[in-house]
Amino acid sequence: MLLLSLQNKNLYLEISPEMGASITKFCDRKKNKDIFRPFPKTKKITKNNCYFSGYFATVPYFGVIHKDTFFYKNKYIKLSRTHPLEPDTIHGEGWIKKWKVKKHSKTSVELMYVHQGKNSFPHKYQAWQKFSLNKNSLNISIRLKNLDLLSFDCGIGFHPWFNISDESKIFSNNFSFIEKNNNNFKQKKLTAAKSLNLNKYKIDKTFLNWNGKSKLLLNKDISLKIINKKNINNLHVYTPPKENFFCIEPVTNIGDAFQIKKYSKEYTGLRNLKKNKNFESSVEFKLL
Repeated sequence: MLLLSLQNKNLYLEISPEMGASITKFCDRKKNKDIFRPFPKTKKITKNNCYFSGYFATVPYFGVIHKDTFFYKNKYIKLSRTHPLEPDTIHGEGWIKKWKVKKHSKTSVELMYVHQGKNSFPHKYQAWQKFSLNKNSLNISIRLKNLDLLSFDCGIGFHPWFNISDESKIFSNNFSFIEKNNNNFKQKKLTAAKSLNLNKYKIDKTFLNWNGKSKLLLNKDISLKIINKKNINNLHVYTPPKENFFCIEPVTNIGDAFQIKKYSKEYTGLRNLKKNKNFESSVEFKLL
């Protein structure tokens, strides 16, 4: 399968358009060290193996849609699963579909995916994604366009994976999240500290009111700054127990957003997108 490469003096990036426009390698060329988790050499590049990549986009929403929580044509419905390893509908379609390459240069690439609304997410939309390298930064922009006759709620997520180390730590202005108790939801703060030790905290939470700038200490060799460039107000942290990876995900809507909207008035971050309208967000991963 086709792999696209981008590079400058400091960074190297490799993308698989056919495997959900996922990143298979992102590294510091001078240190010869991986930044995102590299795609395993033992795995084949197939659509379902995007799960083992270093990054994919979550469009047209981030997180899970639980049974009978998606509102369509005046009723709540269940959507079909998006991935065989996931019991629920999750992260939309972009991460498991082939994207079409629109432009490609040495330091940037633009890709597009069109969903017809016939399977899983019932609305038709177009997703456009641009990757670009600039000195010590990877910039990713995503734009959604509603091609449907009806408006729909949507969101955009940037889903990088990192190999964990003893030093792994995320710094942020806020660690408040929405806690679920049956179908009741309320805001809660995990900690008042300004950092999380990613070995100590094993969580799967979206933190609210992110100020758009976080430092990620990955290991003794690599640290990053994650920067909101457009329309990203939340930061999701996924640190599964007994695994050698973690995820720090800038997202526009929070996890369980459709379920929260069904049962409460709490913040979800979902954007209602009308016919022929666009919604765009972008993020920068800057090597320090």
